[in-house]
Amino acid sequence: MDDCFIAKPLGRRQIDQAYPLVCAIAPGLEVDRWRAFAAAMLQGATDGGSARGSAVPATTGIMTVQNAQGYLHGLFSYAVEPHLRHGRILTVDNFVVLDLFDIAGIAETLLRAMEGLARRLGCAAIHTTLPERYIPVDSRRNPIPDCFLSEGHRQETVHFCKNLAVVNDNAPAAPEGRREAE
Repeated sequence: MDDCFIAKPLGRRQIDQAYPLVCAIAPGLEVDRWRAFAAAMLQGATDGGSARGSAVPATTGIMTVQNAQGYLHGLFSYAVEPHLRHGRILTVDNFVVLDLFDIAGIAETLLRAMEGLARRLGCAAIHTTLPERYIPVDSRRNPIPDCFLSEGHRQETVHFCKNLAVVNDNAPAAPEGRREAE
């Protein structure tokens, strides 16, 4: 790991700078959508609002890994939420690392920042959803999941997503001879 990398919260002036990183895990994402998401996540980090109407304080944000010159090499978004089994958890999403030479080092820096953040926020567990690109489709090893495993994380669930903006092609068909709207 390169000691020149440091984990820091994303600053408001860095939102546009982080856009290419996010596009690596969300190709085609509109810049305005990213700006709105990032602004909302950063607002939750400062306003102390409540998450989903619960009594648990909402703490959200975006953590980055930067080099000494301020270039972004990775990030994740997070929120503190209640969980049935673990109590207060840090939910991590949009985990991305972009670097040609030290993918594992940057990932480890993000993972250590994630754990430190969870401990400071009084969380009992960290739940991370990794983008599809980090799921190995063949027998080759992938440095991102490997870093999670070596830092003590384990796979606990499988996360599914149904995009409701696309046509629901698995809806049950109407019985023969009946009209859809009777």
